[in-house]
Amino acid sequence: MSVAAPPPTRPSDPPSADPEGKPPRRRIVWRLLLGCLIVVLASGGATAVFILEQVHTVAHDLRAGQPLKIDRRALAPDSYGSPETLLLVGDDWRPATRYYAHAVPHLANEMLLVRIDPSKPWISMMSIPRELWVPIQTPSGVVGPTRLNAAYTGGLTYLLQTIKQVTGVSINHVVVATFGRFEKAIDELGCVYSTVDERYYHNNAAGGAQYQNVDLQPGYQCLGGSQAEQFVSYRHTDTSQIRDARDQAFLLDVKKQYGPELSGNVGRFERIFGQTVQTDPGLDSSTEILHLADLLITAAGLHVRQVPFLASPLPNGDLTASPAQIQQSVHDFLVGGKPPPTRQTAAVARRVARRLTLAHLPLTPTLGANVAAEKAATRRIPFVAEFPKVQSLAGSGMFAVSARCTTQVQACIRDYLIQGPGGKAYPAYVEVFSNGQLGQFYDVQGTTWTDAPLFTNPNQILRVGQRTYALYYDGAQLQMVAWREHGAVYWVHNTLTNGVGHGELLAIAEQTVPIGAVAGGRGAGAAKRVILNAISAPARTTSTVHASPVQTIGVVAGLATLVAFPLLGLVLFRQRRLARQVGRQLEANLARQADVRAAMAASVTTGRPTRQ
Repeated sequence: MSVAAPPPTRPSDPPSADPEGKPPRRRIVWRLLLGCLIVVLASGGATAVFILEQVHTVAHDLRAGQPLKIDRRALAPDSYGSPETLLLVGDDWRPATRYYAHAVPHLANEMLLVRIDPSKPWISMMSIPRELWVPIQTPSGVVGPTRLNAAYTGGLTYLLQTIKQVTGVSINHVVVATFGRFEKAIDELGCVYSTVDERYYHNNAAGGAQYQNVDLQPGYQCLGGSQAEQFVSYRHTDTSQIRDARDQAFLLDVKKQYGPELSGNVGRFERIFGQTVQTDPGLDSSTEILHLADLLITAAGLHVRQVPFLASPLPNGDLTASPAQIQQSVHDFLVGGKPPPTRQTAAVARRVARRLTLAHLPLTPTLGANVAAEKAATRRIPFVAEFPKVQSLAGSGMFAVSARCTTQVQACIRDYLIQGPGGKAYPAYVEVFSNGQLGQFYDVQGTTWTDAPLFTNPNQILRVGQRTYALYYDGAQLQMVAWREHGAVYWVHNTLTNGVGHGELLAIAEQTVPIGAVAGGRGAGAAKRVILNAISAPARTTSTVHASPVQTIGVVAGLATLVAFPLLGLVLFRQRRLARQVGRQLEANLARQADVRAAMAASVTTGRPTRQ
């Protein structure tokens, strides 16, 4: 008795589930996609919750200080991904003291603009001189022209409106710190390694002009709160541009030292920042903090360029600026800017190597009196000391270098100890030279602390004869030349405004040699010429940018993203491999079903039983 075979399945019929109950391939793919989406949403949600918690923490810390009173209409609105301009104000308010019969009013001792633009490969920093004479608009009418910082006595709104009127620059956020809070913040951090370019000294007890008491020794050193406050607030025996450059140089030293430590000390930096500054009411908003945080994340790793504010001196020592000067300064701040001129520096070095070109450099053999001072100071240095055989021609007749740094000299030689991390002390020395301009001093230094923060992230490396030089730039200006030998590191540091040209700075570095090789006297060194070998310029190394405490939001989010993406990638890889395995199994099952049905159809046609 034969059993009727089932009718063959038509090609148009959809395939049914396989005997093992596995779903069709399309449904499996959609399940996999849905699973991946859930993973993405879960990780994104966790990251978002973490970010918002950090934003609320930052906002809470910023509220530690009373919010600034500002008319919100004086601030430009910010938006996600757009450039922002920040105004950092150093408030010169001080209580009445023994030397100040009356309290110092609220004056803007420092007005520093910081521009962060995602479309630019740098962060711009420009100080507006407090002594700049401008008209100030008040409800009672126009006052002045008078000093710009006087606008601050009427409140931040007047200051913002005056800056906008004078420069045309709109400001998104304002941060204010008094000197007392600044000093407390540095003490909370511990100290800041910075270069004191000359001997700073003033004592009110001696009579004369009543300024703040200042007593600072030259050299690279760790400045505590009081020393840092003296350094950035020093306001005599130099010019407004030098003072602003001093303030900016110190802020960049803070960035260089504490930027790498930010991610591991989030809470500490947030607390110090909140206790030190006051901010505009906009930074009470989580949205505006996120906007600023995103901008700071985008700017991570960018070089900070210092833009000078062009101005002309007045007979009383204050400053004035023409519309053309202001326009050029603002253009350089918002748009302009040049990367370190590595190729041009190499070309300058080649020209310096030629005798005829060398004759045009404003250098002279080191004065005999200076050589004698160097030899006297060398006796106390416990490592090989190197001093230059040449010095600035213009400065040679202004300041003789003293063998000791006393209260009466600015150019001198000093040997001292740098207190490094963990309480370890490193021997060091510094020799201060004048370049012939008021308040402008460059330094030749050496120490056995070869990995100090000062030497991180050079912009250029040059091979010159037997030495390898690390070059550090401030925008397009050469700021420092350093090299390592004799188990120590030596360097030539430019003036605060980089007043020594590239050729002179390279020549001074090349001619800085162990003290025994320094010829004595002007005549003895006259026959020696400066020799710089041909130099090639390698690729530039980008310096690390200090991240503000608000940027910790981005640091945490970035770390979470870096972790989430590999995990998500692993999940997708495994699910994709599983999908391929299931697909191949489905194809095998379908092929097997087709073979069975074809064999059954053939048996019906021929009447022969099918072998199973």
